[in-house]
Amino acid sequence: MSNAWSRAQSLADKHASQGGIFVRLENDGDKIVGAFCGDPHAREVIWTGEAYEPYDEGNPAHHGKRPSLKVAINFFVPGDGMKIYEGGTRWFQDLLKVREKYGLDRWTFEIERKGAKGDTKTKYSLLPEDKIDAALRAEIAAAELHDLADMMQDQGDAAPATVSEAEVEDFAGALRRMPRAAVEGFLAELGVQRVRDVRASDADRARALLRSLESAHAPDSAGEVDPFA
Repeated sequence: MSNAWSRAQSLADKHASQGGIFVRLENDGDKIVGAFCGDPHAREVIWTGEAYEPYDEGNPAHHGKRPSLKVAINFFVPGDGMKIYEGGTRWFQDLLKVREKYGLDRWTFEIERKGAKGDTKTKYSLLPEDKIDAALRAEIAAAELHDLADMMQDQGDAAPATVSEAEVEDFAGALRRMPRAAVEGFLAELGVQRVRDVRASDADRARALLRSLESAHAPDSAGEVDPFA
């Protein structure tokens, strides 16, 4: 098999399994227990109005914009293997606190979502669960860490099929009328950084999420008076 075929097969295998690699907590009360492993991968990103892109001080288009922090870390889930969890500034500050108090190499931790799907005020609690025993420590040691820098970047032509350009325009048009927090929530729920990266298989889910967000952020007309009534 040629190098090109071998590389294509490797990427295909990687993307076939990637959908199950990232931790998704989609509904209020969803939780997961696991152990944090290895070093975090932090990056500053800028919201362009449609997508996140790496913050670049030398890029004139980024001047005057405030970058957001995204931090990814390997997370071993007993019985399910090594995953990746990614959070923002507030969540990472909580992680630093529990790291200082408990040490991340001695405990498993529970992450729980506090907020319904589409809620822009959603938070994530982080609490110690159990001490890591010898058996679990051996499982963690045998698990391979994901290359976070590689996994968090765009994956090029081997990526799964995405929504059409028409759907991208529809989604982006609706999102432009919403606050930034709602847009970030939409992207986080679908596990993508850009609207055009929404997977074709998630199109119906994306439309349902947009309807929920549009309802939540619709102008309150209860107190308005119809001048033509």
